[in-house]
Amino acid sequence: MAKTEPCTVLGCEKAAAASLDGVSFCQEHFISTCYKEIDRYAHLVREAGFRRTAAESMHHFLTECTRQATDLSQHAEELDNLARARLLDILLSAADLSRHLRRSPRKVATLLLRLHCEKPGRAWEEETKTRVLSRHGALLECQHPAQSGDALLVLRLDSGRQALARVVWCHQKEEGRREIGIEFLDCDNFWELDWSVVETTV
Repeated sequence: MAKTEPCTVLGCEKAAAASLDGVSFCQEHFISTCYKEIDRYAHLVREAGFRRTAAESMHHFLTECTRQATDLSQHAEELDNLARARLLDILLSAADLSRHLRRSPRKVATLLLRLHCEKPGRAWEEETKTRVLSRHGALLECQHPAQSGDALLVLRLDSGRQALARVVWCHQKEEGRREIGIEFLDCDNFWELDWSVVETTV
């Protein structure tokens, strides 16, 4: 997006920083619009008879919202800590909502990854491997004390592709080994598989 493009909110003279469905917003109005839409969809999914048309609209919004929020958090200049925290909260809220939309196939597969956690006070990095893949996440081995809710940067060592993810559950195994489940926050098909032909193997 060109830096000179203005925010389209009436009365706002700030430069646009992101967009949703072709509508440009400054940082402040992008964040407030995301919260408004997330709240609206959260209300809809609680109602009986949540319709397919609403689900399609919700999927489109969540995909664009997570992509724009991730890009803004990684590349925006003069982004203060409060704005970063709000963008992360938007990503986590969008991931929560996306659970209402899908249950994808599972595939047993081993891929080498590098995990990076920047949580204050216990940052860590390690190379590991997958055990089970899904379109929206994976089951991994992990030697570090990851906790549910931790944000991770996941890097594929085979392709160099990377994405933000969140730890959604942890399981302690024997000899200090640990398994974690992750879901991606900003990537729809990180594993680059044709899920329409993948059969569940677990």
